Amino acid sequence: MEMRCSTQCNTIYNACANLPSIVPNIETLSISSVSEVVNTPIVPVKFLHLKYLSISLEGNGAFSPDYDYFSLVSLLDACPVLETFNLFVSQDRMKHDSVLGDPSSRLRQMPEYRHDNIKNVKIIGFCSAKSMVELACHILENATSLECLTLDTIRAVFSIDRHIHKTGECGHIGRHMIREARKALLAVKRYIVGIVPSTVKLNVLEPCKLCHALAV
Repeated sequence: MEMRCSTQCNTIYNACANLPSIVPNIETLSISSVSEVVNTPIVPVKFLHLKYLSISLEGNGAFSPDYDYFSLVSLLDACPVLETFNLFVSQDRMKHDSVLGDPSSRLRQMPEYRHDNIKNVKIIGFCSAKSMVELACHILENATSLECLTLDTIRAVFSIDRHIHKTGECGHIGRHMIREARKALLAVKRYIVGIVPSTVKLNVLEPCKLCHALAV
């Protein structure tokens, strides 16, 4: 099942509030949202059969800095048999608070939420937003069956195929997002690499060094 709305906001919120009771046996779900001004809520009714979840956040410029990526933990908790979770974030600028802004700031944790069946997670468009780093850390620490975590620091539209042009060159990426991708790589080294379990494969993808080196 796919939910997409290009004119209204809070698609994720509405999906959490309504779908479990409308389609209780759903096994795959893809949600696309252009704006979330309300954080993902605690889901009162669980998606008992959902195994595949894909969320696409498509900001016009920057995705709303008011949205807390970490709130997606409550949705993951509502999917007890979920095996695959993909998060795509497409934006031209990152306006969330960066985890690198205050080194003394503590990352939030929700150890009461455990996810026993998640095996594969991809975050495409991974950035240094504190709440996104917290989400990645939470998954590493609480997804007990996790096998692979992929963090791609390039926004979703370019991550699908990094060499889409006939010339063999990557698509254009603005200077701001290339700089942000480098901040994301630093955040991965500082907060994520050290907590990866030995049973989990971590894939970290960075901007193309040939196509994007001169754009900074």
